[in-house]
Amino acid sequence: MESFDHVIVGGGILGASIAWHLSCKNAGSILLLERNELASAASSRAAGLIIQASTKFAKTPLAKLTRDTIPLLVEELGESVGYHDVGSLRIAASSERALELDAMTADAEKNDIPYDWLDGVEAAAMAPWLDPSPILKAVFLPTDGYVDPYLLSMAYIRAAQARGVIVRPRTEVTDVLTEGDKVVGVMTDAGQVFCNTVIDACGVWAAIFSERVGYPLPMAPVRSHYWMTEPNESYGGEHPMTILPDVSAFTRPEVGGLVLGIQEPQSATFDAHDLPKDPAAFSPTKGEEHWDLLADASEAVAQFFPGIMQAQFSSYVCGLSSYTPDGEIVLGPVPGIDGFLAASGACGSGITLSAGIGDVIADLALSQQPVFDITTFRPDRFGPVDPFSEHFRAQCAAARASKSRKVN
Repeated sequence: MESFDHVIVGGGILGASIAWHLSCKNAGSILLLERNELASAASSRAAGLIIQASTKFAKTPLAKLTRDTIPLLVEELGESVGYHDVGSLRIAASSERALELDAMTADAEKNDIPYDWLDGVEAAAMAPWLDPSPILKAVFLPTDGYVDPYLLSMAYIRAAQARGVIVRPRTEVTDVLTEGDKVVGVMTDAGQVFCNTVIDACGVWAAIFSERVGYPLPMAPVRSHYWMTEPNESYGGEHPMTILPDVSAFTRPEVGGLVLGIQEPQSATFDAHDLPKDPAAFSPTKGEEHWDLLADASEAVAQFFPGIMQAQFSSYVCGLSSYTPDGEIVLGPVPGIDGFLAASGACGSGITLSAGIGDVIADLALSQQPVFDITTFRPDRFGPVDPFSEHFRAQCAAARASKSRKVN
């Protein structure tokens, strides 16, 4: 029989970050459990964008903390996490998107995130493949970048282990142990583990895990994906990432080519109960329609990236992200059960928000007030919901479709 102060369930980037932040705060004994290999699901398939300012202003300080944390991890471990300090270009080609840029830059200024206004020609000088003609406004945020998400996940893990955290992959948690309305431990396939705090960082399986304490979290698995071009000198190079909300797309450099991500009008969603335990045994690709989605989006994207019509796309990466109907994360205490904390529903921003989420959960686990306002992220903000229903899942898919835009 073992006992720890805190047990984290889920060995992706959020669980890893929580483990490290808890260890940095001298939180006592910490155990991280993962039923598969570490960072083997969404964390290893993410595009790895570190985007600090967005239309979701409550997330900005959490994302900024991640950007500030990356060099600390690199220094602590003495190894790279594959961070590319290229900055991001935010593009507006409509008055509605231009107003969002105004609000976003005001929020960036509030959070001490530097930015520069550009005209279309100046933006195209930074990303030579970009056609300046449709651009009404553009903003460059020089401290944004992209990271290798697997390396960042493992950096959190190794730094946590160096501080005494016990990490056990290939260990499945089968139940949560409670006495009355209080968590007292977990049951694993290797036996009981007693603890004061259980942290649900189970990714797209988080609602199933929280269902064990009578409160399925309000989030659903939604397909996320991106395509990669073959190297090409006309659009290769370490230029800034671009966010193109008018056409629901983004780009980032990739080994002499481009990564192109598209938020289609209605993403594929899944009932979490139907997902296998091992993500390697499942692909959210439904046939070959993802190439049709790329073809359908190409005409709209071509107004910014004319070269898309001649680009050779060599690779496709897909995975599942946990989305909520309002596009905000699920973060904090789960109602009705003392000692059970949720860190989920990252809405495709788990890499960007990892340090902020880890810091918040560490404070909550220690019964301390987080430095960030997390009211927007309350797990009970929707009231009672059935997160496995088709209606709820459709709401989550719609949130992904408008991820790069403000939902009114």
